[in-house]
Amino acid sequence: MATSSKDIWPLVKKRLGVRVNDHDELIELYTDEIGQRIRTYINATAVPEALTYTWAAMVASALSAEQLAVLFPPGEETVEFETTIGDTTVKPIKSVTAPSLPTVAVLDSVVFDYRGELNAFRKLRW
Repeated sequence: MATSSKDIWPLVKKRLGVRVNDHDELIELYTDEIGQRIRTYINATAVPEALTYTWAAMVASALSAEQLAVLFPPGEETVEFETTIGDTTVKPIKSVTAPSLPTVAVLDSVVFDYRGELNAFRKLRW
């Protein structure tokens, strides 16, 4: 039996400790993207049920690598200040507020990190 992306969401939320539903679309995006990468890597039309927890771990790894500030926003905003020395003024860098889309480099890195588990399910094409 194959695993669907809807089965992965609760596992990813538990793994990351996310209790609110504010980030479901973001988790869905990463779940679908990693699922597609798994299917491509193992040359299958569906992700096997035995890879359920591996899939959830891969999604959690990708989310924590790219979207940690979005999932767990910093507490209170720090007071911005300027430092002036002579004619030079330095301002702090503002944090990113909009979530970024999954990047190819991070997703490829996650697939590369979990290829040991994925190789057992890989099929060759002729």
